[in-house]
Amino acid sequence: IHPHVPVIQSLQPATTIGIKNNPNRRCLSELSRGTDLLADSLAFGDKRKIILEGYATSGFDVRGMVDFSSSSSSSNNNNTNRNNKLEENSPVDKSGEVHVNSSIIAFPHSCFLWRPTCAKEVTLESLAIIGLYQPSLEYLFIGCDAALPPRELNKIKRDMKERGVVVDQMDVMNAMGTFNVLNGEDRRVAVALVLSA
Repeated sequence: IHPHVPVIQSLQPATTIGIKNNPNRRCLSELSRGTDLLADSLAFGDKRKIILEGYATSGFDVRGMVDFSSSSSSSNNNNTNRNNKLEENSPVDKSGEVHVNSSIIAFPHSCFLWRPTCAKEVTLESLAIIGLYQPSLEYLFIGCDAALPPRELNKIKRDMKERGVVVDQMDVMNAMGTFNVLNGEDRRVAVALVLSA
């Protein structure tokens, strides 16, 4: 080793370099090649998060609606038995992914069935649940493969703007992806997805 060249020391644990030992804090040094950043950020935190996995003409695949984990070991045995009892035609698979055969409104930690089946049925009244969600939202994405009527979309945007919510309409796949990314960043986001009949 040359005396004038500094030696690069190996990465040290976070506690030795002055970062408070916090179990909820992740260090960038933990990332490695092939790390799924979205899954990592969605799994991070105290509460499970909704992940919109897929979309087909039959519905949406939503992960995070069902939680099979438990805090006690005796309950884990019950959960294992319950997992093994899931039927092949059940809408819930062993990972907790649910196939929902309806339009949905998804929030960071919850997901609800939603009545609209076409763009014309998306109204300010159909989005009333958005105003009830606490803490208040920053973003609402409306995923619909057909354009919403311009007057109704403007009415929705105007009302939501007064509440501090930014509204954007986009196709279903882009709305799902945008929701997942912002939810992974712990943003206050919701998505309303229309499953066309």
